[in-house]
Amino acid sequence: MKKLLLILPAALFIFGCATQTRIEGTKIDKTQLINLKPGTSTRQMVLESFGTPTEISFDNNTSEEKMLYVFKEKKIPFYFGVVENEIRSRQSITTLELIIRNNVVYSYKFKSAEN
Repeated sequence: MKKLLLILPAALFIFGCATQTRIEGTKIDKTQLINLKPGTSTRQMVLESFGTPTEISFDNNTSEEKMLYVFKEKKIPFYFGVVENEIRSRQSITTLELIIRNNVVYSYKFKSAEN
């Protein structure tokens, strides 16, 4: 009985901790950008490679289209399957912003950050 009382708290601590992952958006890997060439890649090629963007906006003065892809991954620790610990959560955000002119990629920016 004493062994059980010693083992039970350790087992609850080890097996009681878990992580839940929350994902939003389309995952973009830096290696996917190899085929993305300003002046050559078309809007259609971007949509086929990355899917529907998170946001699209237009600049009427320059007839530019801005496509934005945002991917968020948040890992939240849970204790005993119930208690969520937001303070110790880790989040990574990846963004790809493309400028399209005349259905051709004019420029793009790729950023990835983690906290």
